[in-house]
Amino acid sequence: MGMVFEAEHVRLRRRVAVKVLAQHLAKDALALARFNREAEIISQVQHPHVVQVTDFDTTEQGEPYLVMELLSGESLATRLERERCLPVGDAIRIAQQVSSGLAAAHAANIVHRDLKPANIFLCHVTGHGTTVKLLDFGISKRTGAGKGLTGEYDILGTPDYMAPEQALGKTASVDHRGDQYALAVIAFEMMAGRTPFAGDDVMEVLRNVISAEPPALEQLAPHVPREAGEVLRRALSKDPEQRFASITEFAGALVRASGTSLPPPESLGVAQTIPVAPSDPSAPAAKQHAIPRYQTGMQPKAPADPTATTVANGFTANDLTLALDRARQAHDVGDIELAVNNAETALLVADALASPEAGARLESSRTLLSAIFEARLGSLSRRMVVLAPASNKKLRVSPEQAFLLSRVDGGVTLDEAIDLSPLSRQKTLRLLVSMLRQGLIAAE
Repeated sequence: MGMVFEAEHVRLRRRVAVKVLAQHLAKDALALARFNREAEIISQVQHPHVVQVTDFDTTEQGEPYLVMELLSGESLATRLERERCLPVGDAIRIAQQVSSGLAAAHAANIVHRDLKPANIFLCHVTGHGTTVKLLDFGISKRTGAGKGLTGEYDILGTPDYMAPEQALGKTASVDHRGDQYALAVIAFEMMAGRTPFAGDDVMEVLRNVISAEPPALEQLAPHVPREAGEVLRRALSKDPEQRFASITEFAGALVRASGTSLPPPESLGVAQTIPVAPSDPSAPAAKQHAIPRYQTGMQPKAPADPTATTVANGFTANDLTLALDRARQAHDVGDIELAVNNAETALLVADALASPEAGARLESSRTLLSAIFEARLGSLSRRMVVLAPASNKKLRVSPEQAFLLSRVDGGVTLDEAIDLSPLSRQKTLRLLVSMLRQGLIAAE
């Protein structure tokens, strides 16, 4: 189809990647249309786990090209060639991030249709560990957009990762559940060291994809929990209706079944007790969807003083980075409670470190932390109701909480409460979340 070059933006002095369509295809109407479709689709899906396109043009020789962010790292295919299979925790984290990028595409009515390890890039970002980027939307499909670029019985994609409906050539019926199937194949391969439907040639692979049942993951990889194999078996169903309703639901189920990803804040070495927030019945309907929970084997217990948190000594900058990464991952897959717990842990660790570096790290994550706390609070236009904490002798109110309560006892909105607070927006959001948890306030 073409080549990818490393280049430099001459004015910005910024390194970028330039994907150029092969000259002999520039006059192929279908190839050109797919190339243009890729530019259109990627530019519309702005997400941290989808490669970003910054420009689109044509060379002097008439070759269309895309300008994309330059990624440093390796493809998942390269890593699997080297290591064959990955630790369960690594596999789950990669699958999580892929599902997050796909969820953004699906929300824009875009189906990737060619998800495979070669199109999953593992970027190493200093201080952030491994970050996944989805590549190559060249044969993606926009659902509900009328006639597309493929016929009803075209077969597009890579056989090992095709959903049965795609292998049968029923291209028009392939939707987001086809991407879910492909991700399940990839997760299976990451943990078992092989795809579920192997074959000596393309036709045998296609026959197995269409008619054979997948082998039991736990037999090929005894170290993987049996429940994880059951989740993958459902996502690999021949009938799309039997799969999970969404890619996010699938990812959440896989995380729960594996019991290895996004551990609780206690694993950072913080001797702390952060209560799990009860559901907020006054939250808007949009916030009341089922949020995937994570099996950790440990349940946080509410402290005698809900406003007090004990922090152990000996923290490092890596502890702060780990907490922020876990907060971001939980936020990406829609687990707001876990995201809040890890965001609070990050703030506690930063307070314990009390260093300029920790302050700068928090400042760089300010948008993420605010988004997490705002998601927990729901619509900031809702009015606050103070629940008379003095009448409850079991509740202890910190000076900051008492000050804020004195300012908002009058039916102001959450947004107005933030404006009235003498604290920073981030600290006020965190304080409002803790007050909501303790039952000091409600929002309606």
